[in-house]
Amino acid sequence: MRARGNWKRGAILLQTLVMSVLLSLISVMVLKWVLARYIIVNRVKASAVNTGNAQGYATNCTQVWSWATATPPNNSATLDSKPVSFQRVSAGKFETTVTDQY
Repeated sequence: MRARGNWKRGAILLQTLVMSVLLSLISVMVLKWVLARYIIVNRVKASAVNTGNAQGYATNCTQVWSWATATPPNNSATLDSKPVSFQRVSAGKFETTVTDQY
């Protein structure tokens, strides 16, 4: 009878150990998911800011650029230490490309 009591105690300890390992694995997965979403949101925000800055720069420069030429005379610039290029898409429209390095 005494051996059976020890067996129950061991089973409870084993169940506790398994549950603690499972809970720690679940918490690590949730933490990885949260951090991945945080990184994605920061990259999207930085990309939006960079594109906005580049489009603002292009808008300021359109007064100087010739609309008749195929490409603007200054078709590249550096804004916030990121290379930006401008290509004419159609009459009166420029495409801005910002190279983000993550």
